[in-house]
Amino acid sequence: MRHKKNVLNIVSLIICLYTITSIPLTCYADNDNKKGKQIFLNGVNLTAEEMGSTGDDLLNRINLIINVVYGLIGVIFFVLIIYGGILWMTAGGNDTQVKKAQNIIQRAAIGLFIVILAYAITYFILKRIL
Repeated sequence: MRHKKNVLNIVSLIICLYTITSIPLTCYADNDNKKGKQIFLNGVNLTAEEMGSTGDDLLNRINLIINVVYGLIGVIFFVLIIYGGILWMTAGGNDTQVKKAQNIIQRAAIGLFIVILAYAITYFILKRIL
């Protein structure tokens, strides 16, 4: 029963993150909402200027998408570390829960290391192409 509750919590978190990230995209996709589209495009252009990619070519757009995805992965890592820490603090001497929390934190750290390596490789390749 506890496993089902944890799965339900994770699914709820994924749905919330998806909903939060898809709100600007729905404003952009709605052709009737010209103001929402303009606000979204202004935000994207401002973000692109801050990141140093102001052109409209395909490589700069790919660069922007990759950076946004890496940012979301960083948020997921942060949430997993917080979740593992809360599990560990509330274990109350339960060795199985402590072990589970340690595994979550270790796997999140390994995942972050892999993502950082992927980012470094992507950054190197895109800088060489651009």
